[in-house]
Amino acid sequence: MTELETQLLAVIRERSFQLGEFRLASGDTSSYYIDGKMSLVHSRAAALIGEVLYERTKDLNIDAIGGLEVGAVPMTTAAVISYHHHGREIEGFWVRDEVKSHGTKKLIEGGLTPGMRVVIVDDVFTQGKSALKAVKAVKEKGCIVVRVLALVDRLAGARELFRQNGIEDYEAVFDIEDLGVIVDAGKSLEVVAH
Repeated sequence: MTELETQLLAVIRERSFQLGEFRLASGDTSSYYIDGKMSLVHSRAAALIGEVLYERTKDLNIDAIGGLEVGAVPMTTAAVISYHHHGREIEGFWVRDEVKSHGTKKLIEGGLTPGMRVVIVDDVFTQGKSALKAVKAVKEKGCIVVRVLALVDRLAGARELFRQNGIEDYEAVFDIEDLGVIVDAGKSLEVVAH
């Protein structure tokens, strides 16, 4: 883990990680929750996220970075700012949950064009369905998905879903065990307080 990643993990632990009883989007319940947005919109975390995403993607020869709204919007912004600070241009984008009903009626916001090499990002992967939706949208646009990248993987099925859909380059900066949750076969067993 790099120094930037260590700093980012501390912010995520402080701002986003909660213990309790939570119902997840999947309908399952959990003894912990990661409210990634609490870190994504914080100044210190946003700067760290941008730099970590830059470091994780800078050698991939990509043209664009983005993912499904809402989580991918601040991540994308942080990443493109970091690329700019490093003297490199990159296109940011996000995929809407539904086609816009007015104006341009776009599903994808940003300047994606067919043939672009892209990285799909999200704050937290549980089963991976949101990221997969973004992957399918950009592939339909004619883009090449180079990597799917999460800040935190809950280790609850995303990797398997991506592999079933032909996505082999999957990476997470952290997994839930980095936050003190011991996992066995995708089921959390114990939360170790920090």
